[in-house]
Amino acid sequence: MILRFALMLGMLCLWTPAAQASVDPQQQNLQSIETDAYKMATRYFMYTVTERNPDQMDLLNNLIVQTQALIDQVHDNKVAAAWEVYRKSLLNNPYDKQNMVVQSTLFNVQHQIKPLIDAVQNAIASAHLPNNNNSNLIYQQTVLIERMTAEYLLRASDPMGGSIVATTTSDADSEDPQQMAVEFSKNMDSLLHAYMSQKKVYAHLWNAYRYWNFIKVRMIDFNSKSVPYIVSTFNDNISSQLNSAYDAAN
Repeated sequence: MILRFALMLGMLCLWTPAAQASVDPQQQNLQSIETDAYKMATRYFMYTVTERNPDQMDLLNNLIVQTQALIDQVHDNKVAAAWEVYRKSLLNNPYDKQNMVVQSTLFNVQHQIKPLIDAVQNAIASAHLPNNNNSNLIYQQTVLIERMTAEYLLRASDPMGGSIVATTTSDADSEDPQQMAVEFSKNMDSLLHAYMSQKKVYAHLWNAYRYWNFIKVRMIDFNSKSVPYIVSTFNDNISSQLNSAYDAAN
């Protein structure tokens, strides 16, 4: 959806894990805001797809509360301002009085996430926070799976099977989940190779890889059969394993 990472896939095969270094708490908070921003979009779209399932709204509200706490901790005015706009978009009901989906509210969530992500990225860059470049690649995979799932579920919420999303959103706001799926697969192969000698990290990466293989075809073949609940559930499993791999690598 939003935000494109300039990863040179050809370099991935050359990476070898660096010595472990703890992640700065400020960076951890900012990274959590970034991944949770996409996760909140996923919950919002799932609430629509599941026709107002209260469990999805509870998950969304919990994430909003958690993210607000992180926003308060990072003390960055630009991040806080972008978050407030995004938070308000998440509070809009995507259904009208006739119980029909209001596509504009869905698109607004997709649109308002970009300024928040940009503010978070700028905060990380301007703070010159210490960074383990190798483990950061695992983190970028976590962001990628969240971006991909949010885009997939936005299209799944489209009553016209994705055609409204395709014709209404701009290139700046929309990405192709199929292309992201191909990128994610290549990155997973490279990470498994790079961390083969670190058993704990490798174990979590391998679990993420197994979960990914279950939904990969469904991601790539969206137009044949949409399975939003399966994709959402396995996204949670994959991101959990990637987060554990990231922690183990630092």
